[in-house]
Amino acid sequence: ITRPPALPPLAEHPRAAAMERFRWHLSAAIKEREAFAKVRQEVHDEIAAGGQAFSERQLQLTDWQQRDFVPALTGLFFSCSAMVAMRRMNFMSKSHRLMIILPALPFYIIPYQIVYHAKEAEYLVEMMREDKSAKFAKRLRSKFEVASKGLDSAVLDELEAGAEIE
Repeated sequence: ITRPPALPPLAEHPRAAAMERFRWHLSAAIKEREAFAKVRQEVHDEIAAGGQAFSERQLQLTDWQQRDFVPALTGLFFSCSAMVAMRRMNFMSKSHRLMIILPALPFYIIPYQIVYHAKEAEYLVEMMREDKSAKFAKRLRSKFEVASKGLDSAVLDELEAGAEIE
């Protein structure tokens, strides 16, 4: 009997890097939420002003962020799955059929929020990444540095590491 090949170690598995990156962004979004709030406000103010200070890459990132349906689709998947599971368990079977939506709402909201904040952290980190060549990225990074003063910032470490590679 031949056995199927074992899965590669977690670090070598193709999805492991994406999952690790997602966890890193989610952790950064939670730990450094005040600094991200300052950067987010600066980005929103610039968008409201027309986005003239954005570099070409930052315009592409903003377009990508505004068209990103992953958080909504994640919430939809989990809420629909919860409704199906609750129906199979005969939960609220005597109430009106649409009432199943009420207990399913948390199954939409919580996954949506988790994915949204991780994706937004990824977006804001990428907006700050071009600080050597783009003035707006320098401004965002300086706002982040001021807001995260005194913290051991994983985001600033990541931005420094990326700057050293270039």
